[in-house]
Amino acid sequence: MAQMVDPHIGLLSYQEALRNCLIAPTAGAIHSDIMVLMDDAEGTSRLTYALIDNDTVKATVVYVPAQPLNGVRCFDVGYAVAKPFRRQGIATQLLEKSIEEMRQGFGRHMEKFYIEALVGMDNIGSQKVAAKVLSPKSPPRESIDSVSGLPALVYTRLIEC
Repeated sequence: MAQMVDPHIGLLSYQEALRNCLIAPTAGAIHSDIMVLMDDAEGTSRLTYALIDNDTVKATVVYVPAQPLNGVRCFDVGYAVAKPFRRQGIATQLLEKSIEEMRQGFGRHMEKFYIEALVGMDNIGSQKVAAKVLSPKSPPRESIDSVSGLPALVYTRLIEC
């Protein structure tokens, strides 16, 4: 199960790494307006999609491998939008585009996979994004984050390639 982290901290780190030329993301295969970077974060594979405008990172969506769900590969997802760009629909658009990119890329290797987001009960904006993109037809399930002990909602979506 996913653990709650603050994806905004990751966005800021990504921005700093980009400014210092420590990372070199490439354009998406389907959506050339988003950038993709596959790397390793402390021993964990990570796939980051970003919306970048003039070297400013507006938003990121990050996927990491998770425990299989119902015997099917699963990826935890976190997303963040830089403060000046919030409430413009950017998270929804980037999350949808990143799923399309993953579907095409992983479709060569697997028939389906799950995406799972763990969202804090107090994060209403993120709940709206997850409900719209990840669980449009089913309600999230309630959970307790294993690290913080805080109540959360789990949004899950099966992606067929």
